[in-house]
Amino acid sequence: MEAALDFVESTEESLALGVDLTEQLRDIGSLSKEQLNDKKEFVDTAIEFVGVAQESLVLGLDITDQLSSIGKLSKEELLAKREFATSQNDLVSKKVITADAAKTRADNANSKSVEELIAETTSNQELSAQVDSGEVSAEDAKKKADNQTAASASPELQALLDELAKLNLTDDEMAKVLKDLNDGPSVNPPGSPPSAVTPLTLEQESQMLTLLEDLTLNGKIDSTLFMAASKASASVFFQDLDSTYEALSALDNSDQDQLSGTSTAGSEPDTDDNDMVLARRNITVPNGSYELGSLTNSGDYFIAASTKLTLLGNVVFNSPSSDASLILLSANSVDLSGTSSITFTGEELGIGSFDSLNVENVSLKAEGALSLRSLDSIVLNNATMETSGKGADFVHLLAANQITADSVQFSAMVQKITMEAMTINLSNINFPSGSNVNLNSLYGGLAGKYPNFGAATQYGRVNFIKSMSYGSNAVMDRIAFDTHGGNIKIGTIGK
Repeated sequence: MEAALDFVESTEESLALGVDLTEQLRDIGSLSKEQLNDKKEFVDTAIEFVGVAQESLVLGLDITDQLSSIGKLSKEELLAKREFATSQNDLVSKKVITADAAKTRADNANSKSVEELIAETTSNQELSAQVDSGEVSAEDAKKKADNQTAASASPELQALLDELAKLNLTDDEMAKVLKDLNDGPSVNPPGSPPSAVTPLTLEQESQMLTLLEDLTLNGKIDSTLFMAASKASASVFFQDLDSTYEALSALDNSDQDQLSGTSTAGSEPDTDDNDMVLARRNITVPNGSYELGSLTNSGDYFIAASTKLTLLGNVVFNSPSSDASLILLSANSVDLSGTSSITFTGEELGIGSFDSLNVENVSLKAEGALSLRSLDSIVLNNATMETSGKGADFVHLLAANQITADSVQFSAMVQKITMEAMTINLSNINFPSGSNVNLNSLYGGLAGKYPNFGAATQYGRVNFIKSMSYGSNAVMDRIAFDTHGGNIKIGTIGK
C-alpha cells in the first residue's frame, strides 16, 4: 500500500508540473510492489526530465515539445533523453554550443535510438570535461561541437564524421567536408553535360573517403588507384579539385586547348568518360619511372591532390597511348622544390596549381605539348621546356597574376610558345628560331607591339628585363625587335 501511495504522490507531482501521467495509475491495484516501484522510478525520472527542460528554458532552449509524449516512452528512452538534455544544457551554459544549435540537436535526437542518444551524451560529456580540464580551448571546443551538430542530422553523417576523425583531419577540414556533404556536390561539374552526374548518397560518399587520404607512390602506380573522372566529380570530396580545374581552364581566352584536350574558348573543360583520376589529399611521387596503365578510346590521366602534390628527383610517366595527356593538379600547391625532371611519354604534360607554381632547376619534357597554369603566379628559373618534334610542339603558360621567367631554355623543336598573365617579366631567354611566340598581358604592347625594355618593369606589360633574344639574335630594343622579333607578338589578354 505504501508503494502505491508513493506512486500516486509522484504522479500528482508530475501533473502539477504540467505533465499528465495519470494513465500510469491504471490497474494499480493489480501491480506487485516491484512493478509499482518501477513505475514510480519512471515517473520520478519524468519529473527530473521536466526539471531539465525548465533549466533549458532558462538557457534560451525550448524543448518543452518533448514533454507532450513523455508518457509513451520506455524508462530506458526517458533516461537517455534526460541525460542527453542534461549534457546539452551543460554545453550551452559553457557557451560551447548555442541554444539554437542545441535545439537542432534535440530535434534531430527525437528519432534516435537509446544507443545513439547515449553515444551523443557521452560525446557531449567528454567535450565538456576536456573544456573543464583545459585540454581543449573554448574556440576548438566550439569547432568540435559545430561538427557534432552538423553530423547529428543523420546516422550516416555521424558515421562519416567518425571516419573523418580517423583520417586525422582538423576540425576546420571536417567542418568543410560536412558542409559540402550537406550542400551536396556540384550538379554540373566541369566537363560534364547537364544532369550527367548524379549526387552520391551518403553511403556512396563513405566509399569515397580515400579521396581524403594521403598517398606516397612506391615506384609504381597500381591501376586500382585510378577511378573514372565522372565518378570522382560526383563526390563532394572532389569539389575543390573540380573547381580548381574549371578555374584553370577558364584562364584560357584563346581557341587553344583548355587545361588539356582541345576544347574551344567558352566551353567546359574537355573531360570525358574515359578520363581517369588518381586523387588524394596529399600525394608524393618519389624518383622513378611510373607506368600509367591503359585507357580505352585515348582518355587522359589526372593525378590530383586537394592539398599538396609533391614530386621528387627524376620522375618519368610512361603512357601506353601516344595521344594521351597527363595533368598534375593541386587545389592548393604543387611542390617541385625537390624535383630535377618530369617526363611524360604521351602527347601533353600539364601542371596546374591554385597557388603560385614555382619551377626552378627543373626540366620538363613531353612528346607534343607542355602546359603550366596557376591561379596566382608562375615562376620559372633555370628551367628547361622540351618537346620531341612529333606533335604540336607547343609550350603554354597561363597565370592569373604574373609570369616571371629567368634562364628558361626551350628545345629547338618547340614551334609555338604562348604566355598569358597580367604582367610578364622575362630575362635570359632565347626563343627558338622559327617559333611563333605570343605574349599577352593586361595592357598589351607599348605602341601596340613592343615589350617594355629594361630593368624598370611596368605592371600590366610584357617586360624584357635583360638578355632576351630570338634565334640567338638580341631583341632588347625597338630596332632589334623590329629586325629579329617578327615572330614575337605582344598582345592583350583575351584578344
